[in-house]
Amino acid sequence: MKPLAIQHVTLTNFKNYSDARFELGNKFNLVYGLNGTGKTNLLDAIYYLCVGKSYFTPFDHKVVRYGESLFRLESNVSKDEIHQIIVRVQPGLIKDITVDGLTHDKISDHLGFIPVVISAPRDTDLVTGPSQSRRRYFDHLLCQIDPSYLKSLVAYNHLIQSRNAALKQDFNDLKRMIDTYDEQIHPYAHYIFEKRNWLIREIANLLQETYSRLSDGREQIHISYESKLKTNPYDLLADMNWDADRNTGRSNIGIHKDDFNLSIKEMPARDYGSQGQIKSLVFALHLSKYSLLSAQCGYQPVLILDDIFDKLDERRLARLMEMLLAPEYGQVFLSDTNRKRVGDFVPASLLNEIPMEM
Repeated sequence: MKPLAIQHVTLTNFKNYSDARFELGNKFNLVYGLNGTGKTNLLDAIYYLCVGKSYFTPFDHKVVRYGESLFRLESNVSKDEIHQIIVRVQPGLIKDITVDGLTHDKISDHLGFIPVVISAPRDTDLVTGPSQSRRRYFDHLLCQIDPSYLKSLVAYNHLIQSRNAALKQDFNDLKRMIDTYDEQIHPYAHYIFEKRNWLIREIANLLQETYSRLSDGREQIHISYESKLKTNPYDLLADMNWDADRNTGRSNIGIHKDDFNLSIKEMPARDYGSQGQIKSLVFALHLSKYSLLSAQCGYQPVLILDDIFDKLDERRLARLMEMLLAPEYGQVFLSDTNRKRVGDFVPASLLNEIPMEM
């Protein structure tokens, strides 16, 4: 895969940063310092450059520095050649992302230009949390790979919202109106369903191989895709569930109800997985996502790992760092309160240190 690296990043009025510039290394970048000094905020700024939004909040007004009205991010990215990226956001008014002076009309036009995978402390929700967490996780991967998937997902969600709003009204010709929505929803639901099926076929073996390396091959894991569209197409399912939808005032069938089931030793991971098994499974998901994204995009994604040293035991951490040292992994960002811990795993020649100060 071709290398890709963010060379530097300048933050203006981003979270706790008023004005700061950071030079970045091509392999490992360790952001270290006490809690509350801005480690995670810097990683979030890097993520924002990649996808046009914060990983930790959907609201831009919570990203801008307190007391300010706008924030700005600027960076040079090495991808075949050097590209300049500028993000300028005034919440509720302006949101511009420019690449080499050309402004993207939509944030979706930028997604995929810098492929990225992020790990954060809340990620155990991918195993133990609701189905929505897993759908969002795999949808984000597919959106970086396939612009048509993103457009289909946006259109589907908009139509489902309109359909739900209509179901709550007392129209004389409500069934006819819902049928009109379903005609529009059907092709989007079918496309999303097919792409999710493709994803599971592609990622299943990667996930097992990666998990085995992290856990020393101790157990078998499995992922499957659960969707009502496996039995019937969306339009037929919607018609079959008309009475239930009308009575509840919401759409009870569709790809927004899908789930991705994860199991360990043929048992549901969310119910029977130990803390160590769940953590290994989460990182196996991230690294499998990285491998698939790399293969599909043709570039090494940016990998952001926030606070991993407190989430993995020493054995699993050693396996993870051993994997990240391999040539197939490109630029990696790590955060830790302890500057010395990463030095046990990473040669000094590959490490760029970024200290955070109070």
